[in-house]
Amino acid sequence: MKKIIALAALVFAAGLAFAQEDAAPAEEKPEKFDLEVTVGFPIHWTNADHRDSGLFYEDKTVTANTALGLSLLFNFTRKLGFTLDTDFFFGGKIMGFASNNSNYNSLFGANVLLGPVIYLYNGNFLRIPLAFGAHLYYFSDDLWEPAIAGDGDWIKRQDLQIGPGAYLGIQFHFNKNIYIFSRTSVAVDVFRWYKANTTIAGSSNSDTDIEFAFGWTVTPVIGIGVKF
Repeated sequence: MKKIIALAALVFAAGLAFAQEDAAPAEEKPEKFDLEVTVGFPIHWTNADHRDSGLFYEDKTVTANTALGLSLLFNFTRKLGFTLDTDFFFGGKIMGFASNNSNYNSLFGANVLLGPVIYLYNGNFLRIPLAFGAHLYYFSDDLWEPAIAGDGDWIKRQDLQIGPGAYLGIQFHFNKNIYIFSRTSVAVDVFRWYKANTTIAGSSNSDTDIEFAFGWTVTPVIGIGVKF
C-alpha cells in the first residue's frame, strides 16, 4: 500500500512538473518581430464600380495570376501587436473596361494593410490573429486598344483606392523559429484617385480625377512565417 501511495505521489509530482513546464511559455514575452512570406497563385479578387469617364474603368474585376506577399508583425504583448501587410500581384485576367482584342502589358498592382493586431487565441502551437486598419490598393496597366481606322492607341492607367480593411488568420507554430499560416483579407475602399495617359499618333494626353466610389478586395493566402 505504501508503494502504491509513493508511486501515485511520484506520478502526481511528474504531471505537475510537466504542466508547469508547458504553461511557462505562455507567460513569457512573445517574439518581438515576425516576418511572413507568401509566393504563389492565389485566389485574389478586386472589384470596383466607378463612373464612366471614357478612359477609365466603368466597372473592373481583377483576378491575380501571381502574387508575392510580405507581412511584418510587431508584437507588443501576447494579445496585441501591429502589422504592415503587403502583397504585389500580377494580373491574369481583367473584366469590365477591356475589350476582347485588347493587348495588355505590365498588369501590376499592390495591396497594403496597416493597423493593430489582436490575438483571439495565442498558444504555443496555435495562434489566431485578427487585424484591422487602413487599406491601400494600387493598380496599373498598359493597354493597347486597336482603332477602327489606323494603328490604335496606347493607354496607361493608374488606379489608387483607400478604405478600411481587416484580416483573420490562423498560425501553426511547430518550433521556435518557423510556422505556417493561412488567412483571408477583406477590404472596402471608398476613396479613389485615377489617372490615364493616352498616346495617339505620338501625341500624349493626360486625364486625372478623384471620386468617392465603392470597391472591395478579397485575398486568401497561405504562407510561411519566420520569428525573430
